[in-house]
Amino acid sequence: MHANPRCVERDQPLQGARDLMKQHDLRHLPVLDHGKLVGVLSERDLYYLESVMRVDTDVDTVREAMNPRVYTVPVGTPITSVLSEMAHQKYGCAIVMNGTEVAGIFTTTDALHLLVECFRKHPAL
Repeated sequence: MHANPRCVERDQPLQGARDLMKQHDLRHLPVLDHGKLVGVLSERDLYYLESVMRVDTDVDTVREAMNPRVYTVPVGTPITSVLSEMAHQKYGCAIVMNGTEVAGIFTTTDALHLLVECFRKHPAL
């Protein structure tokens, strides 16, 4: 999990979100409205909108590209529960919440890192 992840405001132009993703090598950004989680923006969402929908990233906002359906889990949720739900629902990330505040983000890449560590500890199956 990445604690205190970078977030974007939903009324921010898409170009600002794209720049943030590129600068920090991110594939998912929690989307906030005055500090409240309202969605998630993925790199895939941006690519789709730019290539198929031909949006103007300097004018169009995160609100138009974000997914308002977000998989959230409270801090302390067992990792096996998170992994199971992410695999079953094909979620790219889980937003970790501490009450109403975004505390972290857990992505499929984080899950793969965990898998690698498990195999390093137990290389033979």
